Amino acid sequence: MSVKKNLDYIIVLGAHVDGTRMTLALLERARRALLYLEENPGTKAVLSGGKGDGENISEAEAMYRYLTGHGIDGDRLIREEESTSTKENLEFSRRRIGTTDCSVGVVTNNFHVWRGAAIARKCGFREVAMVPSRYRSWRLFIYIPREILAIIKDKLMGNL
Repeated sequence: MSVKKNLDYIIVLGAHVDGTRMTLALLERARRALLYLEENPGTKAVLSGGKGDGENISEAEAMYRYLTGHGIDGDRLIREEESTSTKENLEFSRRRIGTTDCSVGVVTNNFHVWRGAAIARKCGFREVAMVPSRYRSWRLFIYIPREILAIIKDKLMGNL
C-alpha cells in the first residue's frame, strides 16, 4: 500500500502503555510514525492518547519519548494527552492542529486504520490518508472481531 508523502500532519493514535512501556500495538504505531517522519521532514505529528488505568505516563508521552529518543525533533511533535477513545483521539487532535484545512495521515495498526481514517473524515478533516503499521500477534484473533463490532457501534453512534 502506497502512503501519500509530505502530509501536513500525521495523527498517531494511542494504545495501552504498561506502566511506562509501550505495548506491541503502540510500539508498532510509533515505529511507523518514526519512519514516516524520517522520510517526510516537513510533516508534524500529533501524538494522541491519554493516561488510563495501569499507565504511569500518557500514551502520547510514551510515543514522544520514543520518537525524540530516535532523533525526531520535539518541535515537530504535538502531544494530545486527554483522549480515551479513537473518536476522542481524532477530535482532540483536530483541536490541537487548529484547522481541518490540511492533509492528515492516520497512523494506527493495519486492522484499525480504516475506522481511524473514517472517523477522521467525520471529524471534518478534508484530506485523510491511511498510514498503517503492521501488527503481528495471536491477539489479532481478538482484535479483528472487536474491530468489526467497533465499526458497527461507531456507525450506530454516528461516528462514521
